[in-house]
Amino acid sequence: MGTAKQTKISNTDLTEIILETLRGSEDGRTMKVRILRKHVLMSAYQSSETDVESDKLAKKQFKKTIQALEASQEKVLTLTEDGIVTLLPAKKNKKKSDKKKKRQKDLSSDDDRPEISDDSNRKHKKAKTDDVQIENNDNIDLKPPKGSDDEDHQDPIKNKPCDGNPTGCTRLFIGNLPFAVDDVALSSHFAPAETTHIKWITDKETGRFYGSAFVEMKNSRDAAMAVTTLNESQLMGRLIKINYAPARVGDVWPPTKEGKVVTGGQAGTAKGVKSMSEKPPECKKLFIGNLSYDIDDDAIYKFFAAVDAEIKAVRWLSHKETGDFKGCGFVEFWTTEACDKGATLNGKNLLGRPIRIDWTE
Repeated sequence: MGTAKQTKISNTDLTEIILETLRGSEDGRTMKVRILRKHVLMSAYQSSETDVESDKLAKKQFKKTIQALEASQEKVLTLTEDGIVTLLPAKKNKKKSDKKKKRQKDLSSDDDRPEISDDSNRKHKKAKTDDVQIENNDNIDLKPPKGSDDEDHQDPIKNKPCDGNPTGCTRLFIGNLPFAVDDVALSSHFAPAETTHIKWITDKETGRFYGSAFVEMKNSRDAAMAVTTLNESQLMGRLIKINYAPARVGDVWPPTKEGKVVTGGQAGTAKGVKSMSEKPPECKKLFIGNLSYDIDDDAIYKFFAAVDAEIKAVRWLSHKETGDFKGCGFVEFWTTEACDKGATLNGKNLLGRPIRIDWTE
């Protein structure tokens, strides 16, 4: 079986992880290139620091992606001779800026108009409120009609700046997530802050979960609560990273599919996962199938360690005649509680394949 090999991720996905990691730095834009590389590759491949530092192919891909971003027409980032990566601010849209200046000029010209009677002034102001957005009034419901396409995008109350969230951002990037996480586990961890959408970051070809996600919060205050109180908190044995991640221009957010809102699913879980049989009393052993032929003891131990399920022994099954690996085996745990935790990984992706798990005696 040999050593477990990493599944290469696309340059597009690696670029996204690089940018979100930079946005999550202390100042939101700069990091030392070695530290950035470590965090990006650990998040992308769900591997330890030792594994990513010894992976020459992954490091080479990271280097090429950084160079491509630096040489791109948009000039996304810079890398200094001292090894400092800096995320450059996005270029402003000149047309939008000119329109904004024109509106400000038109509004300011109102002050130069001659005085009119109080009655006429009141009528003028009443008519004007139909076209000008009302600001700084928490008692007025400014939400679009329920069910409209812009319901989540045009709510100034939802995105109102608050303590710990000066920009009113409601979109978060979550990194270093455990492989067994799902919608329920993540939403429960955020409570009482409320999540409305979860988008798991996975490989487009294999569906392999990268251990990170984008989350939309109910409002800016809930987002601030998550960032200020839950960043580096422990979820299923892992210290998760939480940072603000404003959607880029042109992004469809919250995520939609065929006109319907997508609220996420189970991270790294394949569709049509076969249900498990009835659990035997005091069960401490699981059958594991549909395994990659690159699997080894180290990979399976790490896989179950993600849910704090400590393995006692592993037995791989092989063909009697040829000795070839059958792609399945048995895992024994020290306790029935650990076995229960291990069973929650049924259908999760391991080395690019959804693993099949069932109880056994």
